[in-house]
Amino acid sequence: MDAVNWVLINAANVGHWLWDVIKAVFGTLFSTLDAVLNPVLSPVLALVNPICTAIGDGIYAVLSPLPIWLGLTLLSAITGVVLLIAFRYLSNQAAIGRARDDITANLLALKLFKDEIRVAFRSQWRLLKALLRLQGLLLVPILIMALPLMLGIAQMGIRYQWRPLRADEQTLIKLHLSPKHADVTEAQLQPSPGVTDVVGPAPGGGVLVWRVRGGEPGRHTLQFDVAGAVVEKELVVGNGFERVSAKRPERRWTTQLLHPVEPRLDADSPVQSIEILYSSVDSWVYGANWWILYFFVVSMAFALLFKPVFKVRF
Repeated sequence: MDAVNWVLINAANVGHWLWDVIKAVFGTLFSTLDAVLNPVLSPVLALVNPICTAIGDGIYAVLSPLPIWLGLTLLSAITGVVLLIAFRYLSNQAAIGRARDDITANLLALKLFKDEIRVAFRSQWRLLKALLRLQGLLLVPILIMALPLMLGIAQMGIRYQWRPLRADEQTLIKLHLSPKHADVTEAQLQPSPGVTDVVGPAPGGGVLVWRVRGGEPGRHTLQFDVAGAVVEKELVVGNGFERVSAKRPERRWTTQLLHPVEPRLDADSPVQSIEILYSSVDSWVYGANWWILYFFVVSMAFALLFKPVFKVRF
């Protein structure tokens, strides 16, 4: 029994060690990739996000008479078909066809010549090469479509992930300070019709927190006086289906991608980011975290449905 316990304990230790190594490797990889991409993508997103937001506002203005779930369904279906057509023209369809034919041929050879060892090994090697070739052919168009798709998903997220603050509903506003101003403990939230019963700020850990209640319905601009600088944050109060900016982002491209409505804060600003804790949209179809699953299921279903129509191979 002691031997079994020793084996189990050491196996668990080895598992923890391997997990720590994997986390360290991928953490270093992603940090390096982020450091390389951020100087390029951050200014690009600063220019592109306002355009995408304006386009998104126009699209949702057209969809506004429809039920919310139907609007999401139409967007998902159209996106699936558009991505299918884009994939057709961005990919090498002839090469994909040859790779898939090679896969089929070698699978058939494995079935027919399973007793021939040399033929089976040769077919397995060719099958592996065909699979790798196919993955490479699929990867190129997917990478090209990735950024436009993420920009579109971000515009959907600011509408389906959070809902506006209700009148008299309580929430928190978190103002994240830059490292150079992490010791700031006092700031002022200017009076606004969008908020009432303002309490704070409560400092701690480089974050200033206010507790507020929703005021008059509408879009409001909150102003914060911090270390001699004035920074602004949009607040939405209401009961309808509207886009909501949960965070005014810092200069990291990943945060700008997820929160595209408001401009990034300046590099010399004492504030790194401003966050409002909006409640999540509550729905099994278009609610928080469900909408993205619904979107991918519907878009993939329509892509597969129209695949024979546009003669696409993947």
